[in-house]
Amino acid sequence: MNSHKINNILEHFDYRLLENPEFKEDSVREEIVLPIIKGLGYSANKPNQIIRSRNLIHPFVAIGSQKKKIYIIPDYLFEVNDKPSWILDAKSPTESIIKSKNVEQAYSYAIHPEIRARFFSLCNGKEFVLYSVDNFEPLMHFQMQAIPLYWENLKAILSPKNVFSTNSLEYKKDLGLHLKRLGFDKNTILIFPQIPVTNITQLDNDMFTINVGGATLNETTYVATFDFHLDVLKQLKGKIPDDGFEMLLTRKKEGRVAVRFPDRAYMVDVECEIGQKLEENDKEIFLPLKLTRIIN
Repeated sequence: MNSHKINNILEHFDYRLLENPEFKEDSVREEIVLPIIKGLGYSANKPNQIIRSRNLIHPFVAIGSQKKKIYIIPDYLFEVNDKPSWILDAKSPTESIIKSKNVEQAYSYAIHPEIRARFFSLCNGKEFVLYSVDNFEPLMHFQMQAIPLYWENLKAILSPKNVFSTNSLEYKKDLGLHLKRLGFDKNTILIFPQIPVTNITQLDNDMFTINVGGATLNETTYVATFDFHLDVLKQLKGKIPDDGFEMLLTRKKEGRVAVRFPDRAYMVDVECEIGQKLEENDKEIFLPLKLTRIIN
């Protein structure tokens, strides 16, 4: 995986700019959002058109017996062959894009009678979040510095050729199974840089797991599962929030402890090997990778 050059649409952006109080919403639009939407395949021209700041009459506002025209204005509406497909709202780096009024606002744009889009998204420069109007939880949520890991997933859902496809949300291939079929075995040491940790679940008293939804290898995106023992969990101290770490460390002997980090992903470099035991749930068969060491 190290030898493959991952597409980084924001390769030349200096993320230190996000700490500058002068870097506000308009800067997020120009420096971060614009390269992403152009990279996805949209432009000012038809058929895959970016429409900026379209006025929409709010459908729910009336004063007395009179309707009052109040306009709501999404930052970006994307149309494919004149059909609305998704919307994106840009926010300043200081604004929340998870469980906030901003999410409710973006949702109202997406379900507007003039739009009726399937997806809506928000970006504050530090993070990107993508929702389906049919689900409460995000489809994708990542720090912008991790966008190379999520880029193929993002294109699989939002590119003009995929955005109306019913297949865009199908399960991805399992990375462990893929590597096993390529001939890798338990004696092969694998290094994965910048794995985004957004969740850790206790499987038993001495076993934990991390699920990653956007591992890209040779331009194909996989789901990866990393299982690890208590000694590796202890190596995550200082790399994930202290409260989550302590919750996992004081694990239950029976039952499961699950910790999620909804506000950001914590990036770690890991060393692992191919697992030996196939796992199965009601939707898929997968082969977890055995995480042996946290490198950074």
